[in-house]
Amino acid sequence: MRTTDKSQERLTHAGPKAPRSLTLRAVLLGVLAVPMNVYLVIQTETVWTTQYPTTMTIIFNAVATLLFFSLLNLFLQRYVPAWQFQQGELLTIYLVVTLACVVCGHDLLQATLCVLGHSAWFATPENEWQTLFFRFIPDWLAVMDLEALTGYYDGTSDFFIDKHIRAWLKPVLCWLFFFSVLAFGMMMFSVIIRRQWIEHEKLSYPVTMLPLEMTRSGFYRPRLLWLGFSLGLGVDLLNGLNHLFPYVPALPIRHNIGSFFSEEPWNAMGATLVHLNPYAIGLGFLMPLDLSFSCWIFYLFWKLQRIGGAVVGINHIPGYPHIDMQSSGAYITLAIFGLWVTRKHLWQVMRSVFFRSSTGYDNSREPISYRAACTGLVGAILVIVVFWMQAGMSPWAIVLFFAIHGAYVLAFTRMRAELGTPTQDFYRAGPGFLLTAAFGSRAIGPQNLTGYAYFYGFTRNYRSQPMPNQLEGFKMAEQAGMNTGQLLWLMWLATVFGLLIGFITFLHAGYKYGSLGTWRGQEAFSDLQRWLLFPSQTDWTKMGFFSVGAILTSIMLISRLRLIWWPFHPLAYPLAANGNFQILWFPVFLAWLIKFLILRHGGVRTYRRALPIFLGAMLGEFLMGTIWALLGLALGHQMYSFKHW
Repeated sequence: MRTTDKSQERLTHAGPKAPRSLTLRAVLLGVLAVPMNVYLVIQTETVWTTQYPTTMTIIFNAVATLLFFSLLNLFLQRYVPAWQFQQGELLTIYLVVTLACVVCGHDLLQATLCVLGHSAWFATPENEWQTLFFRFIPDWLAVMDLEALTGYYDGTSDFFIDKHIRAWLKPVLCWLFFFSVLAFGMMMFSVIIRRQWIEHEKLSYPVTMLPLEMTRSGFYRPRLLWLGFSLGLGVDLLNGLNHLFPYVPALPIRHNIGSFFSEEPWNAMGATLVHLNPYAIGLGFLMPLDLSFSCWIFYLFWKLQRIGGAVVGINHIPGYPHIDMQSSGAYITLAIFGLWVTRKHLWQVMRSVFFRSSTGYDNSREPISYRAACTGLVGAILVIVVFWMQAGMSPWAIVLFFAIHGAYVLAFTRMRAELGTPTQDFYRAGPGFLLTAAFGSRAIGPQNLTGYAYFYGFTRNYRSQPMPNQLEGFKMAEQAGMNTGQLLWLMWLATVFGLLIGFITFLHAGYKYGSLGTWRGQEAFSDLQRWLLFPSQTDWTKMGFFSVGAILTSIMLISRLRLIWWPFHPLAYPLAANGNFQILWFPVFLAWLIKFLILRHGGVRTYRRALPIFLGAMLGEFLMGTIWALLGLALGHQMYSFKHW
């Protein structure tokens, strides 16, 4: 019987190598890199409303930070080899920056801070907010001091004034505590499913490929890498110069072919964007072939729904085709199915918890024992429920909301692990919208609806959730032989530290510039106003579209299990519906076509030879995008954005 190299290593050694401990210098360098990266994220996303690093599955400024230390490492290898970084150290820096940035993102901390002072500042006799819901807002949950909010919304002021700090201190500490507990609960669940997804199912985690390759020896040698790098960097350099100096010629990479379909029923498809961003083609090239194929096919499927609705005359239904409800049905189904196929692993975990590890799984290779992880998860859930009960909410409303929120996060985490999608947009379709459609706002009640309005900050979209990055961290740790037990706590502490820096940075920017992201607060409280002024019952139309999404996803899941030839992946069905994917569908299509032709005619060897071109294209655009952002920080104004969302 033949043995692999890894098998031979296990035979010749007494046991597997002990994981490498995290080094103090890597942790310190990662921590020192956090403030600048968080400042860049908040300045670009909310002050200048451009670039939006945290709306991507791979945060490009974190990649640029990793590139800086990787190039520094090449210098150290040549001139000071005793000081050179190991792969685990470089990945430690990258993960600290990534986990800190993601929770300070556009759809978590930033959106929440846009909600906290909004109701007090924008309440008027006309909108009746004060009589509708002010009595349901605890003083520790939001800022209601108009004097302290004046500088925050008018600008040209300073956050570091005693009255401003005192007004924000209690709400900020409460939200910091809540987000830290929420991230901790996600971390505990990541530990529970880590072995199933990484070791048993061996999910590919395409998003981890670029940082892993950047930290491996020989990555920067191939000429094809620098060819792709020059392409990605050159496109953004030229277009960035055109943004500053219009007489410099630009390279057009954004087009709308929907204007060619102006006659009925074809005009029902709306805008059809064709973008040619090198980074998006690179990310699409990393996706498994069947998944990239499914993505652009389902994008066309969503267009056909609109055209078909116009043909049969049902496009007059408000909200048709209710992409949010169909996607909700799909994600809930995917989460339930994911738990079902993981049931054997979860059963073994439960045996380890209740009947000692000798009758269940061996915990020795886990970051912490399953018993500790389950205890931590249950503890986090209880703390969250009690926390919001103190705000006056009903336990059932809290549990339902966070059960749905957890299902969405699980589905998106799975999507990242399998697809490596460039984005995971899910705008204005959070648990609050599903619950009010299912039960009606009247049944939920004004106190709970007010709480849902404050939940809007971290559920208005799902692009800034820490759990996908946590599992990707475990995946990279496995590849690099890092100590996952130490990494577990480092990732959580990086999250807490990032939140703290993010709160301070955002409030500083708010008092300096004024009225940052007020549309996000307006969205939250306009929804609350509508729910309270016009109490609703179950919306059967929306629930019908929810059922359509659930049924279609179930059919695809069953077909994928039973039929070997079934070509469509159910994860691509809701992904292709999101707003950001309108920009990404064509790059994903191009990447699929190129990869298909390479594998068909050149095989795996040709694919591996071509891979550096696409990794280089991503790296070049990420670096140039970061350079433009840093120049913007230095010059104090908006620069070119290589992403069009």
